[in-house]
Amino acid sequence: LSTFVLFFGLFLGYLGLVVSHPQIQAPAFVIWNSSQGWLWPMLCVIIACGAISGFHSLVASGTTAKQLSSMKNAKRIGYGAMLLESVLAVLALLSVVAGLKWSGKGSLVYPQLLAEKGWIITFGEGFGQIVLPLIKVGLGSLIAITILKTFIMTTLDSATRITRYLTEELFVDGLNLRFLKNRYLQTFIIVAFAGWLAYGKYQVIWPVFGAANQLVAALVLIIVTAYLFSQNRPKRYTLIPGIFMLMTTIVALGYLMGSFYRKGLYLLFSIDCLLLVLAFVIAYEVFRYLTKKELLKNV
Repeated sequence: LSTFVLFFGLFLGYLGLVVSHPQIQAPAFVIWNSSQGWLWPMLCVIIACGAISGFHSLVASGTTAKQLSSMKNAKRIGYGAMLLESVLAVLALLSVVAGLKWSGKGSLVYPQLLAEKGWIITFGEGFGQIVLPLIKVGLGSLIAITILKTFIMTTLDSATRITRYLTEELFVDGLNLRFLKNRYLQTFIIVAFAGWLAYGKYQVIWPVFGAANQLVAALVLIIVTAYLFSQNRPKRYTLIPGIFMLMTTIVALGYLMGSFYRKGLYLLFSIDCLLLVLAFVIAYEVFRYLTKKELLKNV
């Protein structure tokens, strides 16, 4: 159902753009003034989706790989999914920069609307303005929010399934805790923990999640690079992004570590330190692997 809702919303949104041909309201340049920190590396870990995401690699290896009828379909499905996500991202961006005003007064001015109503209503109002020539603005906003909600529900469903895989691999197979093999108990623990985070200050922990997520992304790129080395195939397309993501994650974790310590958030500080150690371990393993004599001949 969520797939059909998403495709319908994309079709309606882009048809509205063609018919209404809205003018871009946003300024060409908006200065970076986020309280989260520097533009780089924080942008790369706060937006933990889209261009690259460790979560995507877990989905691809945990669920998508098991649903393929043929390995020949892997490239088309994986690459097509990333393109489709980009199409959705562009529509969301245009809904804000073209569907809303960025100056003046009124209920459709972006800064005021975002501050008062939040990002979900902001996206819905912008989408509603874009499709206004096709349907009433209230219905358009409702459709946009429905698209967003179903998209989030699908993501949460996938995340719960993947966490179940990881829980079983870590605690059942690794630590031999057989009672955690029960799928209902696994799901209950995962959902309860997620609910506890949802009712807390999740904004505080989000950058740590983003850094951990992109650390997984760097690890996956490095694993793929190692495989390409073993097959004597071109590897710069994964090696260079992998090193960049590893450097980005290390700098982001270092920045967050100082921020958490100054604010007295010692639990997050401890988690950050652990992730930073893991990042340096990965960096060391990469250096050790790439400096092997037989590999240097193939670079």
